[in-house]
Amino acid sequence: HRDLHLSIRRQRQMCIRDSTQPYADDRVLNLCCGSGTLLIERLLLGPAQRVIGCDINPVMLEYARDNIQAAGLAGRVRLECWDATALPLDNASFDVIIADLPFGQLVGSHAENERLYPQLLGEAARVAMPGTRLVLLTHELRLLESAAEQFPNLWQPRGVVRVRSGGMTPGIFMFERVV
Repeated sequence: HRDLHLSIRRQRQMCIRDSTQPYADDRVLNLCCGSGTLLIERLLLGPAQRVIGCDINPVMLEYARDNIQAAGLAGRVRLECWDATALPLDNASFDVIIADLPFGQLVGSHAENERLYPQLLGEAARVAMPGTRLVLLTHELRLLESAAEQFPNLWQPRGVVRVRSGGMTPGIFMFERVV
């Protein structure tokens, strides 16, 4: 079981590395950051100019704080209790956006995700600079594909990597903000 988890973690790290091409001057936003694993994985790849993780659930943000501290990365991440569909951020202020989206099973529901995914993609486009790299992990593959089709002039698909996680096969979707 531990080997499977490490394998998934390595696949996520590789997708984050390959699709976001980490640079020290990156401005990284982690929507729906949950327990902070994607934030940690990104920072372990190298420094970034600015890193913000947001989640609507304050309990998850406490887990994220604890995990970030345990990883020795305290002080390198700003955590905020924000709704990912209505961010108090300036337009075109990030060049990397990552998210481990709710799968609609343990967190949320399929019906909630039908509303969330398109709203999140729209808001991500607003805060993304042209050329921003977007990496999204979800089990709701068709739903994310359908939501992305609503924004053909904003997000260009760059690939999907399928991973095994327990009995599920989520996908890591990579997009680029159209100039």
